Amino acid sequence: MTQTSIPHIDLTPLLEGAGGDDPAHADSVAAIVDAACRSGFMTVGIAPGQLALPDDIHARLLRFFELDAAAKQRLARHKFEPANHNVYRGYFPPQNEDPTWKEGIDLGADIAHPERADAASGDPLREPTPQPPAASLPGWSDDVAAYYTAMESLGGVIAAALAEGLGMPRNTLMQPFENGNSTLRLIHYPERPAETLASMPAVDGQGDARRWMVGVPHCDNGFITLLWQDRVGGLQVQTPDGDWEDVAPRDNALVVNFGRLLSDWSGGRIQATEHRIVGGTRSRHSIPFFFEPAVEATIEAPNADGDGGYVYGDRLWQRMQAFVEFQGLERAPAARD
Repeated sequence: MTQTSIPHIDLTPLLEGAGGDDPAHADSVAAIVDAACRSGFMTVGIAPGQLALPDDIHARLLRFFELDAAAKQRLARHKFEPANHNVYRGYFPPQNEDPTWKEGIDLGADIAHPERADAASGDPLREPTPQPPAASLPGWSDDVAAYYTAMESLGGVIAAALAEGLGMPRNTLMQPFENGNSTLRLIHYPERPAETLASMPAVDGQGDARRWMVGVPHCDNGFITLLWQDRVGGLQVQTPDGDWEDVAPRDNALVVNFGRLLSDWSGGRIQATEHRIVGGTRSRHSIPFFFEPAVEATIEAPNADGDGGYVYGDRLWQRMQAFVEFQGLERAPAARD
């Protein structure tokens, strides 16, 4: 498969602050809106240096997976380590009973904005993020904070472009993101054990080029996802005719896709498109950033005529239960010793 329908957009005019009267700015805004409304996916050209990040920032973040199994397990969610209190943030291991085969860690807003954690609330969506000791990964916490801040800023640039291009007041879309609760996720898709592949049909390829499902088809739940993927690739997007199209890795680029809640907010004008991960025979890494509003933000479509909308955290919690690493979690769990 080759990339044929997912547009590639240069964000430089938006990052450099060119005004709406600048043709390059207007072209970028129009391209973003067209991608959001047509395919629900786009790639954007952006080098780490444009976000004041070091060129090797992704390798720095992925040092997390150099920790041994015991060190990672100490950061695991309660579901995977009953002695731990963290429910929503933290490490999750591969799930043998599911086609999805990945490990990762979910990092919340407090890694860059400590004041946004609220352990006393009892709400898992507001819980502090467990992090490895500084001695085990020197500089890692500073790197994740810098990356989180940069992605938060970039998400705001894209959201503002959507508001402009859709002809709505900027504050209508941007206000819910004040004190946002975005998630930075580091993912490793390990080479899959042969015994877990034996009973699974390959989704494409022949011989050594065969690929299996390692991430089940899904739409992201939230608003905007900013994804870095390594050179291994494996991300596929479903086309309108039901086929699957590779999103080829690009240097100095991110994949951007739009989630179900943004689609709902736009009355279906913006597309939330199913995607999946294929592979199995090679280790793969990716780093998605889920640009999300505040937990308590009320989300109301611009033309909803005052129907009250919904509280973002409530809708997010409801919909994330479809994902294996979140299944069985409780929003208000019983007190733990």
